[in-house]
Amino acid sequence: MTAPTPRSVVVPYITARRGEEPEVAAKLGLRSGGGLCYLDEGLGDRDDQGVLWARCSQTHEDGWPIGSPRWSMVHPSRQRETMQGLRCQVCVVQTASRTASGYLFIAARPKDTTKADWPEGALTWQPPLCLDCAVIAVEQCPHLSKAGPVALRARVPRLYGVLGTLYTTGADMRPVPVVVSDEAKDIPLPYKDHLLRPWFLASQLVRELRGVSVVDLEREIATARA
Repeated sequence: MTAPTPRSVVVPYITARRGEEPEVAAKLGLRSGGGLCYLDEGLGDRDDQGVLWARCSQTHEDGWPIGSPRWSMVHPSRQRETMQGLRCQVCVVQTASRTASGYLFIAARPKDTTKADWPEGALTWQPPLCLDCAVIAVEQCPHLSKAGPVALRARVPRLYGVLGTLYTTGADMRPVPVVVSDEAKDIPLPYKDHLLRPWFLASQLVRELRGVSVVDLEREIATARA
């Protein structure tokens, strides 16, 4: 979700907050066999596929993030938590809504309308939602309102890969980020790319939606309440 309308008060769990800062790049190093590592690497720094994840501090009060929202950014750990566990990205306390048609995701209608198979096989780094929070997302997210929100059910939201930053070895034998275009920044790295995977610092988990159907969100809400 991006910036809300002025009347909104709900800040999604995954939204980054003021005071939450990325780990300094000085703690990144190179593994002896090639690839990235943290100089003080510990458990949880890598996912099940062996990809290194960006560190970022968290500000909490009673288990909930605090601080002014940074609407254009998501927190790496909280995005990973909700996407990995298929929990609601807004409230986190609930698992994502799931029916016989699959898990609930809200997507913006793509600009490229020539993709006849969309949304089958769509890649998303927006975690799923529970029904109540899906209503909030549709009402409050300007990006969705502008593009036109689409409610999707995916029976198989399989793990695909990650978004983040690709690194290489610099002149001083330290890792340095690879310069890419703005368009390339939004191209996920598939987990099956074993060549680049060791050199990638992940910041968002990506799923590929399979067995997808477009649903009427208002009708589903009415049915659930009935």
